[in-house]
Amino acid sequence: MALIVIGSAIGEFAATIAITESSQYRLMFYAATMRIAAVFVMALLVATSILREVDDKVVELTLSRPLSRPEWYIGKLIGYVAASAALAIIVSVPLILQVPTAALGWCYSLALELTIVVAATLAFAITLRQIPLALSAVAGFYILARGIAGMALISRGPTVDLSLTSSQVIARMVDVLAYVLPDLERFTDSAWLITSSPSASEFGLMTVQALVYLMLLVAVGLFDLHRRNF
Repeated sequence: MALIVIGSAIGEFAATIAITESSQYRLMFYAATMRIAAVFVMALLVATSILREVDDKVVELTLSRPLSRPEWYIGKLIGYVAASAALAIIVSVPLILQVPTAALGWCYSLALELTIVVAATLAFAITLRQIPLALSAVAGFYILARGIAGMALISRGPTVDLSLTSSQVIARMVDVLAYVLPDLERFTDSAWLITSSPSASEFGLMTVQALVYLMLLVAVGLFDLHRRNF
């Protein structure tokens, strides 16, 4: 509720300084604020709660019972994914009341994006075992995933001399990162609220991409969990 109030205030401020199309500015600024805030909240929630359980020996106590490590990990992930979906729905309520059709697609995309963030945070928290390091890794992962498409364009732009070996190496490194990272630039675009939402096939590609990276991040987290001693 606090996020909704803060986001609404930012949207109202943006609407007051807009000369024209104030309602569109209100929607876009609210959506952009809620997207970043939701990512930050879920990353902080997952990292702090998991590492608190590790430090308090709750994980050790839980795993001493007839419960396997994959079952514990998957159970935690399902709980966090459910929480992220609930958060996506809550922050989307003001948008749904104004632009129902577009807001539903935006909400679904935000839930997919938060699923990737939750899975990445859980994997990094288990691996790094420190809140600042885990959150820094998530932030780096998220920023790269959001900006990798632009970086790929810049690395091969008209101002870059591709005849140089260094330029070619950098461009290829960026291309490799673009293949490895999820393209979060395609997710949860605020412009959907004022123009047109993606097609069903585009939402399908987002869903497939989220599922693929979810499985990849789960594999990374489980691999590290199995080699850890609690």
